Amino acid sequence: MFPPMLLYLRVGTLERPGIGLWLPLFLVWLILLPLVALVLVITMLVDVVLFFAGQRYHHYTLLLLSCFGVLGATRGTVVRIHSDKTIVDLDLV
Repeated sequence: MFPPMLLYLRVGTLERPGIGLWLPLFLVWLILLPLVALVLVITMLVDVVLFFAGQRYHHYTLLLLSCFGVLGATRGTVVRIHSDKTIVDLDLV
């Protein structure tokens, strides 16, 4: 699964619906990609060292990949908050 690529945010009132703002999250993912690759390599090395050292828990890479799966599952999330005075809509596309 891919993480969300766009964030649509709209804040307004009941009288004025407000304007929508598209935020490109794919630019954030491009910036974070080298850091994620580095962390993935480090967790793989730690898992190998802990495995050969005989440690009981050595699944940090699996934990990291599961976190990426949870991030990918947030795609398609819609949050709508309507109160007496304001309306907030948030869509992860």
